[in-house]
Amino acid sequence: MRMDIRKKALPNGLVVVSEAMPHLRSVSLGVWVKCGSRVDPAGHAGISHFIEHLLFKGTRTRSAAAIAAAIDSVGGELNAFTEKEFVGFYARVMDRHLPLAFELLSDIVLNPTFPPREIERERNVIFEEINMIEDSPQELVLDMHMEQFWKGHALGRPILGSKETVAAITRADVRGFFRDHYTAGNTIVAVAGNIDHRKVQSLAERRFSGLAPGAAAAAEAPPTVFPGRKVRRKRHLEQTHLCLGTVSPPVGSRERFAAGLLSNVLGGGMSSRLFQNIREKRGLVYSIYSMLNLYRDAGSLAVYAGCAPERAAQVVELTLGEFRRLRERLVAPAELKRARECLKGAIVLGLESSSNRMAHLAQQMIYHGRCQEPGEILKAVDRVTAREIRDLAQRLFDPSSLALTALGSGLGADFAAAPMGA
Repeated sequence: MRMDIRKKALPNGLVVVSEAMPHLRSVSLGVWVKCGSRVDPAGHAGISHFIEHLLFKGTRTRSAAAIAAAIDSVGGELNAFTEKEFVGFYARVMDRHLPLAFELLSDIVLNPTFPPREIERERNVIFEEINMIEDSPQELVLDMHMEQFWKGHALGRPILGSKETVAAITRADVRGFFRDHYTAGNTIVAVAGNIDHRKVQSLAERRFSGLAPGAAAAAEAPPTVFPGRKVRRKRHLEQTHLCLGTVSPPVGSRERFAAGLLSNVLGGGMSSRLFQNIREKRGLVYSIYSMLNLYRDAGSLAVYAGCAPERAAQVVELTLGEFRRLRERLVAPAELKRARECLKGAIVLGLESSSNRMAHLAQQMIYHGRCQEPGEILKAVDRVTAREIRDLAQRLFDPSSLALTALGSGLGADFAAAPMGA
């Protein structure tokens, strides 16, 4: 899986990175801005996400309808997303339509007009998006968990913000935030697919050389962790939704590979310990899994489970038991081999499309400043030992670091007072 990659920095500071995949007929173009909800002011939480929506509502030369018609006319895809530490805008088209993709994305990102009527319409759309999360208990409990785990820090706040903070955002706030953060020094253009590197660089220079240089977003202090428990009662829920978590190494740490294997062994698939012990052997849950959330200077490992209210305490107790086993005993060779192959398979399979390779390029540049070859990553996974996983588990699953969040209608005082020692 050798990667044919080129990187170039434009005079204004914008970085262009591209990968040629000549066996494809598609090409994916992404414009990645290093802001995201982490840089949102507390009183305007959600502004990064708000702006992501608004950039599709018209430019100096195109209406929102014209933008949609242009991408549909070539059978392409055009979309965007907001994460904690970056915002991404992307297009996927047939290779011969790459110039149009550059034209559309550059127009969207460089020339928005933020029409007042569209701001109010989109504000209401985001209110409905927030309502949708409130009606989705699995997503809601994860948001609640991070808000409590990193209380008072931007990493803990929901990406969407709240209705109160979104309501407080004015057009002047939008324009000011856009001016300060959508700068060349804060932006990466990533392209993957059937491309010619020189053509990509030429298109990037043509479309983005006029972007103001600016500077990278200022680094914020890492969050403080608040262990403990948070219980919220919500009527009309049949299940209790649980999130039990702890810290993890950040995305730049060498231990991120051990953390990935630890999470895989714990709750990474149908053969994982949590799935086998709690769902298959006891039938206590339908869904249970673990996840890693890795950021520049912080990380979390969390277990989600949904179960009947009367089973919640038992599910937590069994999960803590799995934490304890990982702290006390080495993972067996066969289980470690399975976890390695599972993780490596996910990495390789995830890099077989132009859109995923484009995202890989951008995130590698954002977090590591260079593009790691897949082979380098796979070798790092293979080097992790059972002892390293146990040593990491001993630190991560220390009872003093654990946080529990529960959302449901039938949680009693006995659950709130149950011990959490792992």
